Amino acid sequence: PKYTTAGSISRTVRLLAARHPEFIPDAEIQPVKQRSTGGAAVPHIPGRNQSPCANAGESYDQEVCLKKLGTDAKDAVIKQETNTEANTGATEVALLGYPDISGRNAKAFPVTPDPDTARADPYDDAVRAFHSKGAPIYSFGTIGGTEYARAALPFTTTVQGGGVFHWVLVVRKPLDTVTAAVSTVRRAFLYAALAGLALTLVLGIPLSATIVRRLRRLRQAALQLAADGPPVELPADRRRDEVGDLSRAFDQMQRRLQHQEEARRSFVSTASHELRTPLASLDGMLELLDDDLRSGDPDLNDARLLLERARSQSRRLARLAADLLDLRRLDAQVQLRSEPVELGELSRAVLAEFELGTEERGIISTLDDGAGQVWACGDPGGIARIVRILLDNAVRVSPQGGEITVALRNGTHASLTVHDEGPGVGAEESALIFERFQRGRATGGSAGFGLGLAIGRELAERMGGELVLEHTDLPGATFTLRLPVAKAQAEEPLAVV
Repeated sequence: PKYTTAGSISRTVRLLAARHPEFIPDAEIQPVKQRSTGGAAVPHIPGRNQSPCANAGESYDQEVCLKKLGTDAKDAVIKQETNTEANTGATEVALLGYPDISGRNAKAFPVTPDPDTARADPYDDAVRAFHSKGAPIYSFGTIGGTEYARAALPFTTTVQGGGVFHWVLVVRKPLDTVTAAVSTVRRAFLYAALAGLALTLVLGIPLSATIVRRLRRLRQAALQLAADGPPVELPADRRRDEVGDLSRAFDQMQRRLQHQEEARRSFVSTASHELRTPLASLDGMLELLDDDLRSGDPDLNDARLLLERARSQSRRLARLAADLLDLRRLDAQVQLRSEPVELGELSRAVLAEFELGTEERGIISTLDDGAGQVWACGDPGGIARIVRILLDNAVRVSPQGGEITVALRNGTHASLTVHDEGPGVGAEESALIFERFQRGRATGGSAGFGLGLAIGRELAERMGGELVLEHTDLPGATFTLRLPVAKAQAEEPLAVV
């Protein structure tokens, strides 16, 4: 019950006297009157104080007596209880008073709850709160079979003239509603979990079966690829998920393996032919030379011709061995030097190596160095190897009386361009010619493993540059080597390796 009437304090004292006559001898509220000292008006309980509300013989008027009480005490008690109930949402709020304010024999006297409940509740927490010197007491307990959460809040009120009232406000909230709410939430979570599990099973079983089936196909294809090699027939998986991505990656890997396998077979076939041909030619020429020398009257001109042809085949074998050696060095990640190289001087030295071959076929080779000195940063031997590869290809594909031009340019990069007047490179071959063991159709039956341009590109990239096929309107093929510009020039021209 809330204190909302003007007689709330009077009823509080009356209830206290009625329920605990052992501490209050007279169960009737006596009239109260002002103290002779002019102090504040207080309730009068016989034997406890001597401040009657009215003079002896006067009739007792509850409302008149209440007006003489300190309004501060009434307002404070009402506000304390009302605010506590509103803020905590408690279902029961009890106000307790202490007749023995000394604290020696403090006992709680409930004045607001139902009498039956009050008798069943000893209010021990209220007694502890009274002794706590203002500190609230929080506890849990069972009253009449019901579990409660409790809080005991001690406070005092004063009236005019300095009178002090001691109170403890006990707030109780049954936990059965909380337990019911927790049970409801638990049931809701349980039902939601069961529904989610059922939905997961309904949707997950078919989905997992599909995924397992797709993964099983991939596993079977991988085992077949390991046993028989590429190609392995694998149904196209166009789904945009992880398994689909894995299937497409597997297919890409298979195509790459197939390409490498074809390149390996091509290399084995080419190597056996390229090595067998010069060796057979050397063996035949040496046998003829031996017969000529055994005849007793050898023809020196024929002997010189045979020796020259033998040297040519030997150089051919040396070039093939050089290609394989360069390939091994690239795969072994042999460290390349990085130093200034003057491309003009290097190009002249390499062109001199091809003079004999170009003169025999009437091929004109020129060096366009109008840009002056062109300094690049790289490995001198590696750059010379790239230039040899480009010039060797140009000489082999150039027609009789054709022209080969080597041009040097300065810019953001130091560039060297080799242009020939051969049949050129088709669009379908432009990407393949830089792969290992790939030979363009324009090479015809000329010697080689199809490693030259692949070695040249890898060397250029390892030096921080690039080797590209330029698409121009001129007849023939144009290859450009671009290298980083040297920051400082060498003091002396470097020897070509």
